[in-house]
Amino acid sequence: MIEATQIPKNVVSSIPTLEFNGLFDGQVVYQLGVIGELKDQGVGKYQTLAKRYPAHLESDLATKVTATSERVISQQDTPGLYQVLYQVDGDAEGVREDVSPLTAPDIAFMTKVLGMNLTAIWVRLMIGRFSGQALVKASHEGTTYHDAIYRAHFPYADYHLTNQKSAPATVIGAQIERANKGSEQ
Repeated sequence: MIEATQIPKNVVSSIPTLEFNGLFDGQVVYQLGVIGELKDQGVGKYQTLAKRYPAHLESDLATKVTATSERVISQQDTPGLYQVLYQVDGDAEGVREDVSPLTAPDIAFMTKVLGMNLTAIWVRLMIGRFSGQALVKASHEGTTYHDAIYRAHFPYADYHLTNQKSAPATVIGAQIERANKGSEQ
């Protein structure tokens, strides 16, 4: 069961949200990357159900988001995987919205994109067998990160479910498309 604090919120806005993702080992914050929301072509608004990794940020905003996020995450009481949400207005100003544990769909997406099993890394962290050096080495060894697009799927009819509403907490599947590569499901 997903705890209420870990259920993603469905935010529909004319202003995109950025999601800074990091792992906090109790002392150091390791940046996992920033995800940006995509605009829904049908309604012309940004939604939490369509995302891009990495978010393409101007250098000033990237520096501000990284510094603020690392500071906020390092103030958490317990080690873990965290996400800091920002609303970005037309003047490219990041306004910190919220810090919370990384949600299950985002853990799955980041695991695919980074090629690192974040669940296994989190377990090692919780049992005291985490190595920051190993994480840094794994994240830099022969890895080329391509842009990746995440889109949630809600195939309720396939499972004979009726009267279901599409929301981040009811995602049944997702499609990930990588630039210059095929899509995965």
